[in-house]
Amino acid sequence: MKNYILICLLTCIFLFTSCSSSKYVNYLKEHTEVVKMTDTLQFNSLSEGFYKNKLFFVGEVHEVDTSPRIDFAMFTQLHEKINIAIYLAEMDLAQGYYLQKYLEGSDDLELKEILKKWEVYIGSISNQYRNKWVKMRAYYSSLPTSSKFKLVAIDKIADFDLLRKLLKEKLPYQYHSEIPADDTTLISWSKNRLNVILKSDALQLESEAITLLKNIQFNVSNYQEIKSRDQFMYENFKRYYTQNQWEHENIYGGFGFAHTLQAYDYTVAGKIKKDTDLPYYDKMVSMNALYVDSKLTVESSSLPRFMQDKGKKFTRFNYSQDNRLFMYIKGIADYKKVTRPNTISLLQLDAKDSPYLNSTRGTKVKKLITIWDGYDIIEGTSTTDYAQYVFFIRNADWIQPDKE
Repeated sequence: MKNYILICLLTCIFLFTSCSSSKYVNYLKEHTEVVKMTDTLQFNSLSEGFYKNKLFFVGEVHEVDTSPRIDFAMFTQLHEKINIAIYLAEMDLAQGYYLQKYLEGSDDLELKEILKKWEVYIGSISNQYRNKWVKMRAYYSSLPTSSKFKLVAIDKIADFDLLRKLLKEKLPYQYHSEIPADDTTLISWSKNRLNVILKSDALQLESEAITLLKNIQFNVSNYQEIKSRDQFMYENFKRYYTQNQWEHENIYGGFGFAHTLQAYDYTVAGKIKKDTDLPYYDKMVSMNALYVDSKLTVESSSLPRFMQDKGKKFTRFNYSQDNRLFMYIKGIADYKKVTRPNTISLLQLDAKDSPYLNSTRGTKVKKLITIWDGYDIIEGTSTTDYAQYVFFIRNADWIQPDKE
């Protein structure tokens, strides 16, 4: 009898939480574009109002195979429409410097070497991510000089060895022997000795090199002081905004999902949006990816043994944000109602009279078992305070790691 009651209770919970709402579905029918999951993606439903923004964030789960494709597709589409001047990268200054050189045609460093210690770990060990940069290089080379863009990396230092290489390229030879081989000592050296070198009248370098070295000095000197990567990215963004006079530039950033949520005080997107010295309060947009019936690349050691692909370093993990055990987004049934399997759909949530302007439906997460950290919804906020568009992805595969 007890088992019967329990089964009935669970069935009721299942049916209740999986209900779609006609109000939301009717809205979404008018504001959803369904695109076949191909290598070449184009989203035609974006309005002229959308393109009047100045800062565009795409938020992804890195370990799903549609992520590099969406990033490339949205960047190139935006660039061709409004000439994006800056591609913000979730990588450190040295990685960004050498990746920009790679885009410009340099083969001095292989992609594997540039991305070797990228904070986006799957991006450092997968051909799918490297292929995105190969495609970006080909795209860059096809552009006229007047339309070339600049890749600017704003993340915290991750590859100190690559940084040392850059320092030796930019500092005169007489200073090379001073550069410490130990990371902690390098931080101290940057705070003290590098600062002195950069103030020396004897340092005869071009202004571009001086600016780069000053940015290195800032990033290394603050490595221990600024703990949060989001805070670091925000500080770098503000620094480069002023340094490079970005007030009239169109800017794009491809980041992990968490960094692009605008409602929080601790995310880079939230910090930028709330900074009254920056002009982005009503001129920025976040487009974040949600997934159902998809696969995710997960290091097996991070999972309970019964969930691991036996004997494999990485597990091809079932990932669906309508999973009531691990992650369930309230209202995800509405998204499913207006989309199809094996597609990437673009949903606009902030159109006029949208029900998402006054609700957290489509964002609020419920779960019984915690594998990944979730996000608490801030009281008094709505779905569109976090993101204005959703890429709703169905039946995507994992990012396949390199074979060892």
